[in-house]
Amino acid sequence: MKKINFDHNNIGGLAEIFAFPPSDLLRIRHDHRSGYNCVELKTRDNIVAIPVYPDRSFVFDEQKSTADGGDYWQVSIEGVIPKLRHDVSVLIEVLERGEWLVLSQDHNGVVHLSGSVEVPLSFACEKTTGDSYTSLNGSSFIFSGSQPAPSLIIDMDDLNHI
Repeated sequence: MKKINFDHNNIGGLAEIFAFPPSDLLRIRHDHRSGYNCVELKTRDNIVAIPVYPDRSFVFDEQKSTADGGDYWQVSIEGVIPKLRHDVSVLIEVLERGEWLVLSQDHNGVVHLSGSVEVPLSFACEKTTGDSYTSLNGSSFIFSGSQPAPSLIIDMDDLNHI
């Protein structure tokens, strides 16, 4: 019999997001002994790190659907980049013009690799100054795409050590 065991220490939201171009992926190494996957990159130069803004929702969402061609998983990774600034807008433009693989770590320490070399994610952004003095000035973003398999769970304690 197979059984799902519950871990009652459960925290919602994302802790870290790292996006990189599909061309930078060297390989995904599968450890047959442990069953875990590890990401290996050709270079770290093109990684875009998006820090999680405190008290804002950063969400990883994956939904399975079926179409005429078979099963697919719709992935979205959403968050907020605070304050409209020149240095941030330059990186946002890089993200908007590229295709991405995304590593996202939740607050429980689970790391997902979303997108693939064949089917990368796209980035979209909505910028606003807010409508009042107390409103958030910044950019709401989403990485999204449909992929032929669920996001891989990656064995990684700290995304800074990719």
